[in-house]
Amino acid sequence: MRYARSGHQDRTQELDSKRLERAAAPTTQRRLGAVVAALALPAVLAVTVTAVHQSRPQTAKALVPVVKAPPVVVVAPPPAPAPAPPPDPTVHDTLGNGEALGSALARHGVGADDVSYLVRDLKGTLEVRSLRVGARFSVLTDGKRLTRFSFRTTNGEGVPRVITASRLADADVVPAVDENVGIGGRSTNASGPRFDVMVQDADVETVVEGVAGVVRGSLYNGVLDAGGDANLVNKFVDVFAWNIDFYRQTQAGDTFRVLVEKKYANDGDERRFLGWGNVVAAEYENAGTTFRGFAFRTADETFSGTFDETGESLERTFLRNPMEVTRITSNYGMRFHPVLKTERKHEGIDYGAPIGTPIWSVADGVVAEARYSKSAGNMVTISHINGYKTEYFHMSKFAEGMKAGARVKQKQIIGYVGSTGRSTGPHLHFGMLRNNAHLDPAKQKFPNAKPIPAQYRSEFDAHVAPLFAQLQALTRS
Repeated sequence: MRYARSGHQDRTQELDSKRLERAAAPTTQRRLGAVVAALALPAVLAVTVTAVHQSRPQTAKALVPVVKAPPVVVVAPPPAPAPAPPPDPTVHDTLGNGEALGSALARHGVGADDVSYLVRDLKGTLEVRSLRVGARFSVLTDGKRLTRFSFRTTNGEGVPRVITASRLADADVVPAVDENVGIGGRSTNASGPRFDVMVQDADVETVVEGVAGVVRGSLYNGVLDAGGDANLVNKFVDVFAWNIDFYRQTQAGDTFRVLVEKKYANDGDERRFLGWGNVVAAEYENAGTTFRGFAFRTADETFSGTFDETGESLERTFLRNPMEVTRITSNYGMRFHPVLKTERKHEGIDYGAPIGTPIWSVADGVVAEARYSKSAGNMVTISHINGYKTEYFHMSKFAEGMKAGARVKQKQIIGYVGSTGRSTGPHLHFGMLRNNAHLDPAKQKFPNAKPIPAQYRSEFDAHVAPLFAQLQALTRS
């Protein structure tokens, strides 16, 4: 049997349906909230991170790396090339063989009048008549007149020198007092243009350098092998001239060290060696004995000399030798006389040397004789202290002022080597007497000069210490 639904059943069903809707509403809301939260979470996190980043100190490390844009490189165009300097109108030239300066200047368009005015104003500064082939000069003209002349030469010490004569403007020319006296007091013609003459020497630099070596044949050859020359040999010998007879004592295997001044001229881009200056310190080892010498001058310049490392003076009243290192051709004692052809005593020492070699006095004294002798030729004898006398025979000529009674100083030149009188060749006969009796000069010992005074000892020690160390650092080979 089929029953129709009653009103009560319909009402109940409606109520159940509403209850189900009410029960499902919270669940649906919860599900919807979860969906919304899931969708909103990334945006919230982004906002949160940005807020945290902005709130942190600037030194904090960024949570999100920042990618910087690469720098923009702008390539500058290359600079425009500098304009080429105008050509130098100065002409550089040299004198030809047998050519006068006037002829050389004429080749560059300088007129005879300008040459005459130039020579006039160079007088006393440059003697143009003495110029030699190869002499270097420069000329600048304005197309019609000489405006500047330069000449390269050297002064008396070999230092490069430039002499420049520049033409003065007419307004700058100062008339001479009369027609015979020119600018600077030089005798000249007052008429015509003037040239202002300037002299400029190159800067000279002095440095201390070391030279060291070993004697194999002779001291002379040893020094040359080490980079020196004859002048350095003589300067080295001078240090020990009172204590070592380099003619007799030198042996193969001897060693030497020297600290010496070297002079250079800075001539533009060229550095030219001029020569040796003073020996600052020296050492010579001879047959196991070492000699040292140090040049010293007190700060107040009241005391100076050459001393060993203990402060004892190397200087003595008599030098060992009367001339620079050459050679001994005959010693003191018995010998066969080359002219008389007989055996007889040779009362002196003969030094072989070229004609014209300077001879000096071995000590202070007074000239006793300066005359010609048939046997001794041109001869000088000098009286010294304590009864000593020295003889110098066979000179080619006397030094100026040599006459009886003239006073001479140690190492003063008294004459020049020759072969006058009874002689077979150029040489000097050197003799020594005491109380008119001849002595062997090589065997004499003379007292030293004064040592370093006590008040200067600390100054001397401070001066010597670094020089001693530098000497020892030099390698001898």
